[in-house]
Amino acid sequence: DAGYTRIASLGALLFGALSFLPGLIHPAYSVIGLAVTGVVLDFCVQTSMVLGQRTVYALDAASRSRLNALYMTSIFIGGAIGSAVASPLFDHGGWTWVLIAGTVLPLTALLALLRDRSRQNA
Repeated sequence: DAGYTRIASLGALLFGALSFLPGLIHPAYSVIGLAVTGVVLDFCVQTSMVLGQRTVYALDAASRSRLNALYMTSIFIGGAIGSAVASPLFDHGGWTWVLIAGTVLPLTALLALLRDRSRQNA
């Protein structure tokens, strides 16, 4: 990543949030929007995972395996929570609520990352 981990993480979170917008544009294009969302979101998730694992592997060699196991477990738990939350959202508000939640969550993480950066500079 040539030292661009933070910038790449910011980009992955931003594009992850924006990836849900095609599904909100027009209901007639929702299948195309869903396909675009799937491709872009997958790219963003993979980017974040690779950057996270790179950070783990840059740490102390004695703790890498435990930290990587913890990291992958947290990824799995996050996916399970997302799946559990998406079903009730879809039941109550259809794709619109799912897409809005999918947009809000990465934006929240993006704001947290930016806030953390501003604290480091203070």
